[in-house]
Amino acid sequence: MRLLRIIALSFGYAAALAAAPAIAAVYNAASWIPVSLPNSGVAQGAIFTVTGTGLGPSTLQQVQSYPLPATQGLAGTTVQVTVGAVTETCIMIYTLATQAAAILPSATPIGSGTLTLTYQGAKSSIAIQVLAADFGTFTLNEGGTGPGVFTDVFYNPITMINAAHPGDTLILWGSGLGAVTGNETEPPQQIDLGTGVQVLVEGQAASVLYGGRGSSPGLDQINFVVPAGVGGCKTSVAVIVKGVVGNITTISIAPAGQTTCGDTYNGLTAANLQKAVATGSLNAGYVLLSRVAGGDDRLTASFESFDLNSLIRSYGGSTGPSIGSCVAYETLAGSLDVTDPIQPPYLNAGPQLLITGPNGNRTITDTSIGSYPATLATGAPVYLAPGNYTVGDGQGGGAVGPFTWTVTLPPNVVPTNIPARVTRTQDLTLAWTGSAGFSVVSIIGYTGVAVTSSTNSYVEFVCNANASAGQFTIPSSILSLLPANGFGTPGTPGVSIQIAGVPLNPYFTATGSPGIDVGIFSAFITSGAIAAIQ
Repeated sequence: MRLLRIIALSFGYAAALAAAPAIAAVYNAASWIPVSLPNSGVAQGAIFTVTGTGLGPSTLQQVQSYPLPATQGLAGTTVQVTVGAVTETCIMIYTLATQAAAILPSATPIGSGTLTLTYQGAKSSIAIQVLAADFGTFTLNEGGTGPGVFTDVFYNPITMINAAHPGDTLILWGSGLGAVTGNETEPPQQIDLGTGVQVLVEGQAASVLYGGRGSSPGLDQINFVVPAGVGGCKTSVAVIVKGVVGNITTISIAPAGQTTCGDTYNGLTAANLQKAVATGSLNAGYVLLSRVAGGDDRLTASFESFDLNSLIRSYGGSTGPSIGSCVAYETLAGSLDVTDPIQPPYLNAGPQLLITGPNGNRTITDTSIGSYPATLATGAPVYLAPGNYTVGDGQGGGAVGPFTWTVTLPPNVVPTNIPARVTRTQDLTLAWTGSAGFSVVSIIGYTGVAVTSSTNSYVEFVCNANASAGQFTIPSSILSLLPANGFGTPGTPGVSIQIAGVPLNPYFTATGSPGIDVGIFSAFITSGAIAAIQ
């Protein structure tokens, strides 16, 4: 069943001892959007995931044939959802001690309800929000972010090494287009649901040819044509159904005749990707000096070895989306923390890095092999300032030889029109001055909303623009993800909007960097403000 091949991309599992069930959270199985955000919830007829402990057996059990189980449950696990006076038994897909997945019956009423999971007679319940539509796109990193699950019409996956092209017809895979009629325990009729689904590629509307169930219950497919004028290894894709924007994913798009995509500013060049294809891996080093307005001066550095499979499933580096695109990360955490679910092995680059800049030298000691996080300054006096910076690893390590990289940080770009208030339903055009010396301007927005006394749901968006353009329009599809009651910093309502220039030539090839195929050394200082949300 194609359902099992697709849904396998959406979860990881580990054995656990049997225990009374305790539900932690409920998510759309594709998007993993946390609670309290505008696009959280589960649509009628969608696949959802329950996380927690004691939810099922210690060994994964999944359906193998039709009809899919409902009232009889699966390996002792049953799931019911009650909205108002109506209780529906959900259709099981798999069960495990730490995770279970099921299909929410289309007959479930819309509204606030309660989900109850029963395992071997013991129960656990949690609140659930049922929507008419709330589409989630499956992603290759299994976390609802990064590269989405797109295929061509022959079901070949679209990746950085098998890129799509403008004019291609593609299939986008996900769940949450809405209710259907008929028996949802059997393969569905493939009929367009007429939802008016929209697909935006780099903010441009794509021609949608079909939006309905795929070959399996709960699994949706959207057939669309890649619009002209878009491209890059991390080109953004947004799906909108009945006014609700799903998780923002990326797709790789190359010019006609090219198999691999290519970006010029982040090291994901066609040549580097072709090298990864030829050798099966790509060794990458990232060194970033940064200050977000009001925060500390920081250094973040890592040296990693991506096998080919990990490379095409990951975010593809720490530089954000392709130029012209915006991506969004929606997370549930104790603090704002955007972490790629794909974590490749680290490379030994030596015990220390030496940073030299206008305000002196800093020696940074690794906290583990290949990882060098550090605070360079807290408050005044600052460390980061416009000027020339050099980073090196001295004698190198077992995997990375001695190297020296340089970068020049010009005076920062200056935002000229950050508004006092952001309207989520309208595009927002931001402008800046002082772009000479920069190739890219990054726009970063973030806001949080309290879930518990110790946990928040966060939304962070990142847009990359040509610095010389002097302005960039953030689409409403991104802004609509901001919660109206969000805070830009604790105690300050709104969304923090920050703008920074990214210096020219921030990446280095293997020449002069033994053991590294591509190295990125960059620095930025943001300027911005907190805007109210409406």
